[in-house]
Amino acid sequence: IGKKGYDGAKADIWSCGVILFVLLAGYLPFQDDNIVSMYRKIYKGDFKCPPWFSPEARKLIAKMLDPRPS
Repeated sequence: IGKKGYDGAKADIWSCGVILFVLLAGYLPFQDDNIVSMYRKIYKGDFKCPPWFSPEARKLIAKMLDPRPS
């Protein structure tokens, strides 16, 4: 999305974070009816965990969905 190269392993972790979020929440983390808004959310890493997520799950998912991992 940022029009840069990417590290395949980091992209795989991000994808697994999306899958984990969906398994726990039942919906996508960056869901939006407007595709431009959805891409903006993905680029910024803008998502909210539902209240039933444990603190540990929130922390793990936040790390996995970081748009600029170290």
